[in-house]
Amino acid sequence: MKTRRIWAHAISILFHPLSVLTYTLVFLLSSNPYVFGVSRMSDKMDLILIVFSTTFLLPALAIFLMVKLQLVNDMQIRERMQRVGPYIAAGVLYSWMTKNLLENADIPPVFATMSLACTLAIFTAFVINVQFKISLHAIGSAGMTSIFVILHLNYPYARVGLDLPALGSLQISLLTMVFLSVIIAGLTGSARLILQVHKPREVFWGYFVGLIIPFIAIPIAEYL
Repeated sequence: MKTRRIWAHAISILFHPLSVLTYTLVFLLSSNPYVFGVSRMSDKMDLILIVFSTTFLLPALAIFLMVKLQLVNDMQIRERMQRVGPYIAAGVLYSWMTKNLLENADIPPVFATMSLACTLAIFTAFVINVQFKISLHAIGSAGMTSIFVILHLNYPYARVGLDLPALGSLQISLLTMVFLSVIIAGLTGSARLILQVHKPREVFWGYFVGLIIPFIAIPIAEYL
C-alpha cells in the first residue's frame, strides 16, 4: 500500500496540470520547430523558460506562499473552498500568458490556442468548484489527450526523434502521443483516487471538462 502511494505521488507530480502547457511546447518544438521560425528547439529556450515560469513556477510559488500564510492547509489543497485563491492566481497568470501568445506573430496559432484552452480550463474549474470539487489533474491529463489530437490534425507528419543506445533511433509520432496520453490520463486519475484527494465523480468530471475545453478554445482563438 505504501509503494502504491509513493507511485501515486510521483505520477501526480510528474503530470501536474500546471505542466501541461510546458510539455506541449517542448513536444511541439521537438517535433516541428519550423512553425516557430527556428530549426531546433534550443533556439527557443527563452520561450520555454518564460512559459514554464509563468504557467508552472509562479502558480506553484503562489500556492506555496498560501500554505505558509495558512490560507490553505497543504499543497494538495484538499478542501474545496481553499482552492479559490490558487485558481485565481493561476487564472491571472495564464490569462497574461495567453494574451501575449495570441498577440505575438512569431507564435504559431495552434500553440496560442492551447494556452487559451488551459486558461479556459482553469476558469471552468473555478466555476464548477462553487458547486463541487473537481480534479484539476484529471482536467490536465485529459486536456493533454485532446491537445495531442489537435496537434496531430494540424501536423499529421510531425515526429520526435530519440536516439536510444539499446534501441537505436526511435521516431515518436503525435498519434503515438495520443495513445500514451490516454494511458497517462488513466494513471493520473487513479493516482488521485489512491491518494484519496478526489472521489470518482470528481475525476470523471475532470476528464469530461479536459476533453472538450481544447476543442471549444479553437473557435474562440480564431475570433480573438
